[in-house]
Amino acid sequence: MSATPPLGQPTIDHAFRHKLAPEGRESLAHILLMPEHNIAGFIYPTMLGTGIGKSTACFFSPDFPEQIVEVVESPVADDMNFDDWRHGPLHMQITEPLEQVNIAWNGERIRFNGSMTATHPAYAFGSHPKGNPPYFGDNRTEQHGRVVADLELDGRKLHHEGFMVRDHSWGPRVWGLNQHYKWIHATTGDSSMHFFEMQGFGRTELRGFLFKDGEQRHIDRVEYDFVYGDDMLQKTFNVTVTDDAGRTSYIAYTMFGVLTSSHDSQSLINTGCATLEFDGKPGVGVCEFAWNKGYFDFAKEYVSRFG
Repeated sequence: MSATPPLGQPTIDHAFRHKLAPEGRESLAHILLMPEHNIAGFIYPTMLGTGIGKSTACFFSPDFPEQIVEVVESPVADDMNFDDWRHGPLHMQITEPLEQVNIAWNGERIRFNGSMTATHPAYAFGSHPKGNPPYFGDNRTEQHGRVVADLELDGRKLHHEGFMVRDHSWGPRVWGLNQHYKWIHATTGDSSMHFFEMQGFGRTELRGFLFKDGEQRHIDRVEYDFVYGDDMLQKTFNVTVTDDAGRTSYIAYTMFGVLTSSHDSQSLINTGCATLEFDGKPGVGVCEFAWNKGYFDFAKEYVSRFG
């Protein structure tokens, strides 16, 4: 992995479990992008301040009749940490903080065993001058890495060597306060980009990084366009990002699958999984749009005319 960027590297303790207030939430999303199999998915451990853990594995494909999902929810011991996190069918091991993680799932329909090695320093929202929007956590880190994994879905065995998107957030989380957000990732292995554009309380907040040529910097602005299907799910997404040193990159996404999910009654999340061209080089990424559910349900009736 490249040297520490000018904007700094999170401290090692941020790789591990945090003390939460009763209303707090800590989660670690591991997103798998496997276009060679036309499959994407995630393994997602979550810890609540109440002491309850929830772990979810989900895989989907345009070729599947429905998503394959397994969930376990139960109390978690106070002294268990992310260096050896065991919860139901989930086993997560941070073997080298902010550098390497092993993750396994041994369920009835889903079996997974993989290891991710980071390709760039973890980006902490706390390193931004404005920090993390406080209704969406005390802090969070975003990182990409190379992954080698074996996956079994309903008895079908697959091998994958590609990339993983991993984020880690902790603190308060009030999903419905974002009227809309875009959570965007792209990586080729040599270059990576992430931005999170949140729209809440009438304000637009932008955080993120551009990593290329061995240097990682804050994103300063983004310019994008995209195309919806009649279901108001994103099909393509084209973006030019500019960092705080004036460097730019152009990334063009084509979705090969969109996962729809929700964490509360107010919001709806459409996670687009994509192949892409990043400054002309092939890669993979995530193009997630989240909505106020009432607005989405209303607007999609008009998207073919106006959207």
